[in-house]
Amino acid sequence: MKRRQKMVRKKSRKELEVIKQSENESREFAENIINTVRESLLALDQDLRVIKANRAFYECFKSKPEETVGQLIYELGNKQWNIPKLRELLETILPQKAAFDKYEVEHDFAGIGRRVMLLNARQIKRVLGKERIILLAIEDITERNESENALEIARKELEATNKELEATNKELEATNKELETFTCSVSHDLRAPLRAVVGFSRILLDEHAAQLPPEVQRYLNLVLSNTLQMGRLLDDLLSFSRFSRQALAKDQVDPAALIREALDLLCGEQLGRPVKLTVGDLPPCQGDRALLKQVFVNLLSNALKFTRQREPAVIEVGSCRKDGENVYFVRDNGVGFDMRYVGKLFGVFQRLHASEAYEGTGVGLAIVQRIVHRHGGRVWAEAKPDKGATFYFTLGGIYS
Repeated sequence: MKRRQKMVRKKSRKELEVIKQSENESREFAENIINTVRESLLALDQDLRVIKANRAFYECFKSKPEETVGQLIYELGNKQWNIPKLRELLETILPQKAAFDKYEVEHDFAGIGRRVMLLNARQIKRVLGKERIILLAIEDITERNESENALEIARKELEATNKELEATNKELEATNKELETFTCSVSHDLRAPLRAVVGFSRILLDEHAAQLPPEVQRYLNLVLSNTLQMGRLLDDLLSFSRFSRQALAKDQVDPAALIREALDLLCGEQLGRPVKLTVGDLPPCQGDRALLKQVFVNLLSNALKFTRQREPAVIEVGSCRKDGENVYFVRDNGVGFDMRYVGKLFGVFQRLHASEAYEGTGVGLAIVQRIVHRHGGRVWAEAKPDKGATFYFTLGGIYS
Protein backbone atom coordinates (compact mmCIF):
# COMPACT_ATOMS: atom_id res chain seq x y z
CA MET A 1 0.00 0.00 0.00
CA LYS A 2 2.81 2.39 0.98
CA ARG A 3 4.72 1.40 -2.12
CA ARG A 4 1.69 2.15 -4.25
CA GLN A 5 1.24 5.58 -2.62
CA LYS A 6 4.92 6.30 -3.19
CA MET A 7 4.57 5.41 -6.88
CA VAL A 8 1.52 7.68 -7.18
CA ARG A 9 3.42 10.58 -5.59
CA LYS A 10 6.36 9.92 -7.89
CA LYS A 11 4.03 9.84 -10.92
CA SER A 12 2.36 13.08 -9.81
CA ARG A 13 5.74 14.81 -9.52
CA LYS A 14 6.64 13.67 -13.05
CA GLU A 15 3.32 14.92 -14.38
CA LEU A 16 3.82 18.28 -12.66
CA GLU A 17 7.32 18.52 -14.15
CA VAL A 18 5.91 17.75 -17.60
CA ILE A 19 3.19 20.37 -17.13
CA LYS A 20 5.73 22.91 -15.87
CA GLN A 21 8.04 22.16 -18.81
CA SER A 22 5.11 22.50 -21.21
CA GLU A 23 4.17 25.84 -19.65
CA ASN A 24 7.76 27.07 -19.96
CA GLU A 25 7.91 26.01 -23.59
CA SER A 26 4.55 27.68 -24.27
CA ARG A 27 5.73 30.86 -22.54
CA GLU A 28 8.99 30.86 -24.49
CA PHE A 29 7.11 30.21 -27.74
CA ALA A 30 4.69 33.09 -27.00
CA GLU A 31 7.58 35.44 -26.15
CA ASN A 32 9.34 34.54 -29.41
CA ILE A 33 6.19 35.33 -31.35
CA ILE A 34 5.67 38.63 -29.52
CA ASN A 35 9.29 39.64 -30.10
CA THR A 36 9.01 39.06 -33.86
CA VAL A 37 6.06 41.48 -34.15
CA ARG A 38 7.14 44.77 -35.71
CA GLU A 39 4.66 46.80 -33.68
CA SER A 40 5.55 47.84 -30.13
CA LEU A 41 3.51 45.79 -27.62
CA LEU A 42 2.80 46.46 -23.94
CA ALA A 43 0.89 44.15 -21.60
CA LEU A 44 -0.69 46.09 -18.68
CA ASP A 45 -2.37 44.79 -15.57
CA GLN A 46 -5.64 46.18 -14.21
CA ASP A 47 -3.72 48.95 -12.42
CA LEU A 48 -2.13 49.95 -15.78
CA ARG A 49 1.33 48.75 -14.75
CA VAL A 50 3.56 47.14 -17.39
CA ILE A 51 3.72 43.37 -17.15
CA LYS A 52 5.56 42.75 -20.39
CA ALA A 53 7.01 44.66 -23.33
CA ASN A 54 8.35 43.25 -26.58
CA ARG A 55 11.67 43.90 -28.28
CA ALA A 56 10.15 46.37 -30.77
CA PHE A 57 8.99 48.60 -27.89
CA TYR A 58 12.47 48.78 -26.33
CA GLU A 59 14.09 49.49 -29.71
CA CYS A 60 11.55 52.13 -30.76
CA PHE A 61 11.41 54.10 -27.49
CA LYS A 62 15.05 53.62 -26.44
CA SER A 63 14.12 52.09 -23.08
CA LYS A 64 15.29 49.12 -20.99
CA PRO A 65 13.31 46.30 -19.30
CA GLU A 66 14.34 47.41 -15.79
CA GLU A 67 12.96 50.87 -16.52
CA THR A 68 9.71 49.50 -17.93
CA VAL A 69 8.36 46.32 -16.34
CA GLY A 70 6.43 47.00 -13.11
CA GLN A 71 6.10 50.71 -13.87
CA LEU A 72 2.81 52.58 -14.23
CA ILE A 73 2.47 53.37 -17.93
CA TYR A 74 2.09 57.10 -17.27
CA GLU A 75 5.43 57.16 -15.45
CA LEU A 76 7.48 55.48 -18.19
CA GLY A 77 10.44 57.49 -19.47
CA ASN A 78 10.20 60.30 -16.89
CA LYS A 79 6.44 60.52 -17.35
CA GLN A 80 6.67 61.09 -21.11
CA TRP A 81 3.79 58.63 -21.51
CA ASN A 82 1.52 60.81 -19.37
CA ILE A 83 -0.50 61.70 -22.46
CA PRO A 84 -4.09 62.98 -21.99
CA LYS A 85 -5.33 61.12 -25.08
CA LEU A 86 -3.77 57.86 -23.85
CA ARG A 87 -5.48 58.35 -20.46
CA GLU A 88 -8.77 58.85 -22.29
CA LEU A 89 -8.30 55.53 -24.11
CA LEU A 90 -7.25 53.50 -21.06
CA GLU A 91 -9.47 55.04 -18.39
CA THR A 92 -12.60 56.12 -20.27
CA ILE A 93 -13.02 54.21 -23.51
CA LEU A 94 -11.61 50.75 -22.69
CA PRO A 95 -13.61 50.16 -19.49
CA GLN A 96 -16.73 50.39 -21.64
CA LYS A 97 -15.39 48.29 -24.53
CA ALA A 98 -13.42 45.07 -24.81
CA ALA A 99 -11.29 46.49 -27.64
CA PHE A 100 -10.45 49.65 -29.48
CA ASP A 101 -8.70 50.10 -32.86
CA LYS A 102 -6.87 52.88 -34.67
CA TYR A 103 -6.69 55.45 -31.89
CA GLU A 104 -4.26 58.11 -33.16
CA VAL A 105 -1.92 59.90 -30.75
CA GLU A 106 0.66 62.57 -31.62
CA HIS A 107 3.29 63.33 -29.00
CA ASP A 108 6.91 64.36 -28.36
CA PHE A 109 8.91 61.36 -27.14
CA ALA A 110 12.35 61.66 -25.57
CA GLY A 111 15.10 60.49 -27.88
CA ILE A 112 12.95 60.02 -31.00
CA GLY A 113 11.15 63.35 -31.31
CA ARG A 114 7.59 64.06 -32.31
CA ARG A 115 5.85 60.94 -33.55
CA VAL A 116 2.37 59.90 -34.60
CA MET A 117 1.31 56.63 -32.99
CA LEU A 118 -1.66 54.44 -33.84
CA LEU A 119 -2.95 52.58 -30.76
CA ASN A 120 -4.90 49.30 -30.78
CA ALA A 121 -6.03 48.04 -27.36
CA ARG A 122 -7.51 44.71 -26.22
CA GLN A 123 -8.74 43.51 -22.85
CA ILE A 124 -7.75 39.85 -22.44
CA LYS A 125 -8.63 37.46 -19.63
CA ARG A 126 -5.63 35.77 -18.06
CA VAL A 127 -5.30 32.01 -18.43
CA LEU A 128 -5.04 31.62 -14.65
CA GLY A 129 -7.08 33.96 -12.51
CA LYS A 130 -10.11 36.13 -13.10
CA GLU A 131 -8.34 39.45 -13.61
CA ARG A 132 -7.88 40.86 -17.09
CA ILE A 133 -4.86 42.38 -18.75
CA ILE A 134 -4.71 45.07 -21.42
CA LEU A 135 -2.69 44.40 -24.53
CA LEU A 136 -1.64 47.70 -26.11
CA ALA A 137 -0.23 47.67 -29.68
CA ILE A 138 1.62 50.84 -30.70
CA GLU A 139 2.31 51.45 -34.40
CA ASP A 140 4.53 54.34 -35.49
CA ILE A 141 2.79 55.86 -38.52
CA THR A 142 4.79 59.10 -38.72
CA GLU A 143 6.50 58.28 -42.03
CA ARG A 144 3.31 56.87 -43.48
CA ASN A 145 1.42 60.05 -42.61
CA GLU A 146 4.19 62.18 -44.07
CA SER A 147 4.10 60.10 -47.27
CA GLU A 148 0.32 60.39 -47.46
CA ASN A 149 0.53 64.14 -46.88
CA ALA A 150 3.20 64.44 -49.56
CA LEU A 151 1.05 62.40 -51.95
CA GLU A 152 -1.96 64.59 -51.19
CA ILE A 153 0.07 67.72 -51.85
CA ALA A 154 1.38 66.18 -55.09
CA ARG A 155 -2.17 65.19 -56.08
CA LYS A 156 -3.43 68.74 -55.53
CA GLU A 157 -0.46 70.16 -57.45
CA LEU A 158 -1.16 67.69 -60.26
CA GLU A 159 -4.83 68.72 -60.32
CA ALA A 160 -3.80 72.37 -60.49
CA THR A 161 -1.31 71.57 -63.27
CA ASN A 162 -3.98 69.62 -65.18
CA LYS A 163 -6.36 72.57 -64.90
CA GLU A 164 -3.64 74.87 -66.20
CA LEU A 165 -2.93 72.44 -69.05
CA GLU A 166 -6.63 72.26 -69.89
CA ALA A 167 -6.80 76.04 -69.99
CA THR A 168 -3.62 76.15 -72.10
CA ASN A 169 -5.01 73.50 -74.46
CA LYS A 170 -8.21 75.48 -74.91
CA GLU A 171 -6.19 78.59 -75.67
CA LEU A 172 -4.04 76.59 -78.07
CA GLU A 173 -7.10 75.15 -79.81
CA ALA A 174 -8.51 78.65 -80.19
CA THR A 175 -5.16 79.89 -81.51
CA ASN A 176 -4.94 76.98 -83.97
CA LYS A 177 -8.42 77.73 -85.27
CA GLU A 178 -7.50 81.37 -85.71
CA LEU A 179 -4.26 80.35 -87.42
CA GLU A 180 -6.12 77.95 -89.71
CA THR A 181 -8.58 80.69 -90.65
CA PHE A 182 -5.72 83.12 -91.20
CA THR A 183 -3.75 80.60 -93.32
CA CYS A 184 -6.72 79.86 -95.54
CA SER A 185 -7.51 83.55 -95.86
CA VAL A 186 -3.92 84.48 -96.73
CA SER A 187 -3.71 81.62 -99.21
CA HIS A 188 -6.93 82.68 -100.89
CA ASP A 189 -5.97 86.36 -100.96
CA LEU A 190 -2.48 85.68 -102.31
CA ARG A 191 -3.43 83.24 -105.04
CA ALA A 192 -5.33 85.83 -107.11
CA PRO A 193 -2.41 88.31 -107.41
CA LEU A 194 0.03 85.43 -107.95
CA ARG A 195 -2.08 84.11 -110.80
CA ALA A 196 -2.17 87.63 -112.27
CA VAL A 197 1.62 87.99 -112.08
CA VAL A 198 2.12 84.56 -113.68
CA GLY A 199 -0.46 85.29 -116.39
CA PHE A 200 0.90 88.68 -117.37
CA SER A 201 4.50 87.45 -117.31
CA ARG A 202 3.63 84.63 -119.69
CA ILE A 203 1.72 86.98 -122.02
CA LEU A 204 4.72 89.28 -122.21
CA LEU A 205 7.10 86.38 -122.86
CA ASP A 206 4.83 84.59 -125.35
CA GLU A 207 3.50 87.54 -127.34
CA HIS A 208 6.04 90.35 -126.95
CA ALA A 209 9.36 88.58 -126.46
CA ALA A 210 10.65 89.77 -129.85
CA GLN A 211 10.14 93.40 -128.82
CA LEU A 212 11.85 92.97 -125.42
CA PRO A 213 15.59 93.22 -124.84
CA PRO A 214 17.26 89.97 -123.59
CA GLU A 215 17.83 91.51 -120.16
CA VAL A 216 14.11 92.26 -119.77
CA GLN A 217 13.23 88.71 -120.87
CA ARG A 218 15.60 87.36 -118.20
CA TYR A 219 13.94 89.49 -115.55
CA LEU A 220 10.49 88.30 -116.61
CA ASN A 221 11.62 84.67 -116.46
CA LEU A 222 12.92 85.28 -112.94
CA VAL A 223 9.60 86.88 -111.94
CA LEU A 224 7.68 83.92 -113.41
CA SER A 225 9.97 81.34 -111.76
CA ASN A 226 9.82 82.98 -108.31
CA THR A 227 6.07 83.47 -108.51
CA LEU A 228 5.54 79.80 -109.33
CA GLN A 229 7.86 78.93 -106.43
CA MET A 230 5.77 81.09 -104.11
CA GLY A 231 2.65 79.24 -105.25
CA ARG A 232 4.28 75.90 -104.47
CA LEU A 233 5.36 77.23 -101.08
CA LEU A 234 1.78 78.25 -100.29
CA ASP A 235 0.57 74.79 -101.26
CA ASP A 236 3.19 73.15 -99.02
CA LEU A 237 2.37 75.41 -96.07
CA LEU A 238 -1.31 74.57 -96.42
CA SER A 239 -0.41 70.88 -96.56
CA PHE A 240 1.77 71.19 -93.45
CA SER A 241 -1.05 72.94 -91.61
CA ARG A 242 -3.59 70.33 -92.76
CA PHE A 243 -1.42 67.35 -91.76
CA SER A 244 -0.87 68.93 -88.32
CA ARG A 245 -4.56 69.08 -87.45
CA GLN A 246 -6.08 66.28 -89.54
CA ALA A 247 -7.63 63.54 -87.38
CA LEU A 248 -5.96 60.13 -87.74
CA ALA A 249 -8.05 57.39 -89.34
CA LYS A 250 -5.99 54.38 -88.28
CA ASP A 251 -6.38 51.08 -90.04
CA GLN A 252 -4.19 48.19 -91.18
CA VAL A 253 -2.03 49.46 -94.03
CA ASP A 254 0.03 47.65 -96.66
CA PRO A 255 3.14 49.84 -97.22
CA ALA A 256 3.95 48.08 -100.52
CA ALA A 257 0.65 49.30 -101.97
CA LEU A 258 1.45 52.84 -100.81
CA ILE A 259 4.83 52.66 -102.55
CA ARG A 260 3.18 51.70 -105.85
CA GLU A 261 0.70 54.59 -105.57
CA ALA A 262 3.46 57.04 -104.66
CA LEU A 263 5.57 55.99 -107.65
CA ASP A 264 2.58 56.45 -109.96
CA LEU A 265 2.30 60.05 -108.74
CA LEU A 266 6.05 60.55 -109.28
CA CYS A 267 6.29 58.94 -112.70
CA GLY A 268 7.11 62.28 -114.32
CA GLU A 269 10.27 62.57 -112.22
CA GLN A 270 11.50 59.21 -113.56
CA LEU A 271 11.00 59.84 -117.28
CA GLY A 272 14.08 60.02 -119.47
CA ARG A 273 16.54 58.86 -116.81
CA PRO A 274 17.86 55.48 -115.64
CA VAL A 275 16.40 54.66 -112.25
CA LYS A 276 17.02 51.34 -110.50
CA LEU A 277 14.35 50.96 -107.83
CA THR A 278 14.02 47.97 -105.50
CA VAL A 279 11.29 47.39 -102.91
CA GLY A 280 12.00 44.83 -100.20
CA ASP A 281 9.67 43.13 -97.72
CA LEU A 282 7.52 45.70 -95.95
CA PRO A 283 5.52 44.42 -92.96
CA PRO A 284 1.98 45.79 -92.51
CA CYS A 285 1.37 48.55 -89.99
CA GLN A 286 -1.39 50.46 -88.24
CA GLY A 287 -1.83 54.01 -89.43
CA ASP A 288 -3.65 56.61 -91.44
CA ARG A 289 -3.40 55.43 -95.05
CA ALA A 290 -3.55 58.87 -96.69
CA LEU A 291 -0.97 60.39 -94.35
CA LEU A 292 1.45 57.47 -94.66
CA LYS A 293 1.16 57.65 -98.43
CA GLN A 294 2.28 61.28 -98.18
CA VAL A 295 5.33 60.16 -96.17
CA PHE A 296 6.43 57.79 -98.96
CA VAL A 297 5.64 60.38 -101.65
CA ASN A 298 7.87 62.98 -99.96
CA LEU A 299 10.74 60.57 -99.24
CA LEU A 300 10.72 59.05 -102.72
CA SER A 301 10.46 62.50 -104.30
CA ASN A 302 13.53 63.56 -102.33
CA ALA A 303 15.40 60.43 -103.41
CA LEU A 304 14.54 61.02 -107.09
CA LYS A 305 15.49 64.70 -106.84
CA PHE A 306 18.89 64.21 -105.22
CA THR A 307 19.91 61.31 -107.51
CA ARG A 308 19.30 63.33 -110.65
CA GLN A 309 23.02 63.40 -111.47
CA ARG A 310 23.50 59.65 -110.98
CA GLU A 311 23.49 57.12 -113.82
CA PRO A 312 21.83 55.04 -112.77
CA ALA A 313 19.97 56.41 -109.81
CA VAL A 314 19.71 53.62 -107.22
CA ILE A 315 16.81 53.80 -104.76
CA GLU A 316 15.91 51.11 -102.24
CA VAL A 317 12.81 50.90 -100.06
CA GLY A 318 12.89 48.30 -97.28
CA SER A 319 12.53 47.52 -93.61
CA CYS A 320 14.42 46.00 -90.70
CA ARG A 321 13.91 45.22 -87.01
CA LYS A 322 15.51 47.39 -84.35
CA ASP A 323 14.86 47.36 -80.60
CA GLY A 324 11.75 45.25 -81.06
CA GLU A 325 10.01 47.46 -83.62
CA ASN A 326 9.78 47.64 -87.41
CA VAL A 327 11.88 50.30 -89.08
CA TYR A 328 11.09 51.42 -92.66
CA PHE A 329 13.71 53.13 -94.78
CA VAL A 330 14.26 54.84 -98.14
CA ARG A 331 17.88 54.74 -99.32
CA ASP A 332 19.49 56.44 -102.33
CA ASN A 333 22.91 56.92 -103.93
CA GLY A 334 22.45 60.66 -104.37
CA VAL A 335 24.42 63.69 -103.25
CA GLY A 336 23.90 62.97 -99.54
CA PHE A 337 24.68 65.64 -96.94
CA ASP A 338 27.00 66.48 -94.06
CA MET A 339 25.78 64.90 -90.79
CA ARG A 340 26.92 68.00 -88.91
CA TYR A 341 23.75 69.69 -90.19
CA VAL A 342 21.34 66.81 -89.63
CA GLY A 343 19.59 68.82 -86.89
CA LYS A 344 18.26 71.22 -89.53
CA LEU A 345 16.99 68.49 -91.83
CA PHE A 346 13.38 68.27 -90.63
CA GLY A 347 12.81 71.95 -89.89
CA VAL A 348 10.39 74.07 -91.90
CA PHE A 349 12.17 76.05 -94.66
CA GLN A 350 15.49 74.36 -93.80
CA ARG A 351 17.57 73.37 -96.83
CA LEU A 352 20.98 71.67 -96.95
CA HIS A 353 21.45 72.25 -100.71
CA ALA A 354 21.20 75.33 -102.87
CA SER A 355 17.73 75.99 -104.28
CA GLU A 356 19.31 76.82 -107.66
CA ALA A 357 20.57 73.22 -107.95
CA TYR A 358 17.62 71.41 -106.36
CA GLU A 359 14.14 72.85 -106.39
CA GLY A 360 11.88 72.62 -103.35
CA THR A 361 10.31 74.65 -100.57
CA GLY A 362 11.98 73.11 -97.51
CA VAL A 363 8.68 71.83 -96.11
CA GLY A 364 8.54 68.22 -97.39
CA LEU A 365 10.65 66.62 -94.67
CA ALA A 366 8.93 68.70 -91.99
CA ILE A 367 5.64 67.18 -93.18
CA VAL A 368 7.20 63.69 -92.97
CA GLN A 369 8.31 64.30 -89.39
CA ARG A 370 4.95 65.72 -88.35
CA ILE A 371 3.03 62.71 -89.74
CA VAL A 372 5.44 60.17 -88.21
CA HIS A 373 5.29 61.86 -84.80
CA ARG A 374 1.50 61.91 -84.92
CA HIS A 375 1.64 58.12 -85.35
CA GLY A 376 3.83 57.84 -82.25
CA GLY A 377 6.95 57.04 -84.26
CA ARG A 378 10.44 58.44 -84.89
CA VAL A 379 12.23 59.63 -88.01
CA TRP A 380 15.95 60.13 -88.58
CA ALA A 381 18.52 60.13 -91.38
CA GLU A 382 22.09 58.98 -92.06
CA ALA A 383 24.25 60.23 -94.93
CA LYS A 384 27.67 61.19 -96.23
CA PRO A 385 28.45 63.93 -98.76
CA ASP A 386 28.29 62.50 -102.29
CA LYS A 387 27.65 59.00 -100.84
CA GLY A 388 23.85 58.99 -100.69
CA ALA A 389 21.39 59.18 -97.81
CA THR A 390 19.03 56.87 -95.90
CA PHE A 391 15.85 58.05 -94.20
CA TYR A 392 14.44 55.81 -91.44
CA PHE A 393 11.12 55.99 -89.63
CA THR A 394 9.05 53.92 -87.22
CA LEU A 395 5.34 54.00 -86.48
CA GLY A 396 3.21 53.35 -83.41
CA GLY A 397 1.18 50.12 -83.59
CA ILE A 398 3.59 48.14 -85.77
CA TYR A 399 2.68 44.49 -86.10
CA SER A 400 5.37 42.03 -85.07
